[in-house]
Amino acid sequence: MKKSYIISAICLLLLVIFTCFNLSTIGVSRDNLERDARKSQKINDRWQVSKSVTDNLGVLLFYDEHLNDFTYSIYLNREGLSFGYFFRSGGSTSDILEGIQAFDYGNSIALISINKVNVARIECVSEDSHKKGKVYTVEPGKPFAIAIPITDSNMTIKIYDQDGNEIPITTILPYD
Repeated sequence: MKKSYIISAICLLLLVIFTCFNLSTIGVSRDNLERDARKSQKINDRWQVSKSVTDNLGVLLFYDEHLNDFTYSIYLNREGLSFGYFFRSGGSTSDILEGIQAFDYGNSIALISINKVNVARIECVSEDSHKKGKVYTVEPGKPFAIAIPITDSNMTIKIYDQDGNEIPITTILPYD
């Protein structure tokens, strides 16, 4: 009798694990995002990476040494019953090559650029208090991928070059 309970419990546990994988409730761990992106998007191991990961967003930009070829990957950590990060989008666009592309996911924004526009500083400013929030520094001319958590519904992102001139975001793609 005891053996049948153990066998039933093992079968039930295997069924739960199988269901979790099929319902996509188990994603990629924070530490394995780069490896997963390289494998799934067939990204060259020699390419460099710029990455930023928050509690709900992972952003990676892979690029060659000449900054001629690149691929980005964005992963979301879903709310509710899920564990890990799930691939959301990836690829390459001219806006990333020539300017700054933003992906708006409501509670986070991904900023990606090869940085030909020489971004040096990114400031998060609350329009209500006009206080400067988090400041991200970027090496001018160096590619970047930054995940920015939205902490205030009136938060604005201001981007500056090394001379203090404001640079506009080329494209903002809303979460659908």
